[in-house]
Amino acid sequence: MPFVSDELYNDICMANDIVDYASSFLNLKKSGRSYMACCPFHNEKTPSFHIDRDKQLFHCFGCGASGNFVQFVMRMEGLDYRDAMRLLAERAGITIPENGIRQSTELTKRRDMIYEMNRIAARFFFDSLMDPEQGREARRYFGERRLSKKTITRFGLGYAPDSGAALLKHLISRGYSEEQIVDAGLAVTRRNKTVDKFRRRVMFPIINVRGKVIGFGGRVLGSEETPDGFKIAKYLNTPETPVFDKGSNLFALNIAKNTNETDLILCEGYMDVITVHQAGISNAVATLGTAITDAQAKLMLRYGREILICYDMDEAGTKAALRAIDIIAAAGGRSRVVRIKGAKDPDEYITKYGAAGFKKAVETAVPSTEFRLSLIKSKYDLNDTDGKIRFVDEAAQIFAGLGDPVEVEAYIKKAAADTGISEHAIFGKYAELRGRSRKQPPKTKESFKRREINRLNSQKPPEERVTGTVIEAEKRLLSLMAQSKRLCLKAAGIMEPEEFSNKIYETLARRMTEYAKRGEQADASVILNGFSGDPEAENTAAAVFFNNEVYSDNDETLYDLIYTVKQNKLDARLSASQNVEEIGRLIEEKESLERERAGWGKNGASEH
Repeated sequence: MPFVSDELYNDICMANDIVDYASSFLNLKKSGRSYMACCPFHNEKTPSFHIDRDKQLFHCFGCGASGNFVQFVMRMEGLDYRDAMRLLAERAGITIPENGIRQSTELTKRRDMIYEMNRIAARFFFDSLMDPEQGREARRYFGERRLSKKTITRFGLGYAPDSGAALLKHLISRGYSEEQIVDAGLAVTRRNKTVDKFRRRVMFPIINVRGKVIGFGGRVLGSEETPDGFKIAKYLNTPETPVFDKGSNLFALNIAKNTNETDLILCEGYMDVITVHQAGISNAVATLGTAITDAQAKLMLRYGREILICYDMDEAGTKAALRAIDIIAAAGGRSRVVRIKGAKDPDEYITKYGAAGFKKAVETAVPSTEFRLSLIKSKYDLNDTDGKIRFVDEAAQIFAGLGDPVEVEAYIKKAAADTGISEHAIFGKYAELRGRSRKQPPKTKESFKRREINRLNSQKPPEERVTGTVIEAEKRLLSLMAQSKRLCLKAAGIMEPEEFSNKIYETLARRMTEYAKRGEQADASVILNGFSGDPEAENTAAAVFFNNEVYSDNDETLYDLIYTVKQNKLDARLSASQNVEEIGRLIEEKESLERERAGWGKNGASEH
């Protein structure tokens, strides 16, 4: 049984996001209103696993695995219900008290306060930039970088004055204490004196996918040394705070996620991203002053089918690109590399070759495997026998890390053509490194249905056993009831919860009706919470909420489904009965059902 109230359960789940959480395990792709991936609970090549972000539910149409957010956490983490709830509560900064009622903590309030201070600070920096006198130097810098006022406004760029405590005083005037401002990473205390964290810097607000300012990046203007020789960091980010983790966020993802592009372009710096966006390419993002992390790769793969790596093509940029390729692959994603020859970075490339030239470079980005092989090839003389052997040795190591057998075969063919070494020999080297693994055959949707019907019938006498037709009709009926309070009340006026074939469907009908009678829409996630701890029941119940069939007439469909259920059950009892009196009575019930069906929806008898 749940150990938190429905209200607290809702707060915990809403403070998290099933898509965000699942992205740490799965390579999710947007598909209509849901997200798809290959199922983590059975082996499959074609994705049949769906996540509904709005309902906070998951369902696999292949093996039948299904449930709500908490049940997904239980399965993925191997936790019981209580520990899964605690994990999600901790992620949200919510404490679960012993009575399961209190809903917020000091951490939640602290986060909300920092979000608000960051919002105020972003506006302060922007206004400082636009100030005729104060922002002159910063505007000159952005002008030299050829940024338009529209671009500056779009990204909320700003300027941090060099006065030492301008932002500090502004936030204090808005009612915040020095301690709170330091806690937000907007000020620092040195030698018992509190001053602004950012001074004489152009400012880049970092905004998360929910549109909240979580931190800032700042680039120093002018000299990087003080008069006394003290080195000033060229780039400076907000320190770690309760709302800012530079390894888990990306610059400009809040904009890039809303484009119609299927891929994301990963750049090295803020200005690279801004320049690319200004050129009309709005799917570029950047890490926050550090090398790419696993969390950032998984975050990008939520919004991009492939990641196009657009780093400087010098030695450091090449090493960073190779690292990014490995991390993206480990996160279950694919990547390509944008080659910007003849320029040190995207900004310079666009200046030289224009937006059209950069778009062409993006369109011709090379697959990551081809990029890696080209680097190996440049190291060796393929006209030399020893060079060929060394090339094949290193190439086979790359092939061994690939998960797609078609890709492996294609590149083995290419390596054979480049070196003259047989495909068989190269494959042998690959197989030696790779090893072989057996896979279990995938479970199918039909096998899930058969298992479910057998399970439901296992404890029933013959006359009460149901067919697949009844189960499917009840499932569709419950789905309609879940979609509409009006339809739910209509169904409740004709069919009692006890008439459903099993306790799971009976419970669903009862809970949905309770919601409808209160004038509320059924909350799928909360209802499913009552089945936690029984995976089979979770699957059966959650599948109801993933039945999104559209009917030309919902009312008539509702009545037809109820009629199908009642009629099939009477037929089953007739087939099993050998008592003449009972058979006669059942025939009368069938005739009565026919007459009732003709009147459903016409005389208002079923209305509540």
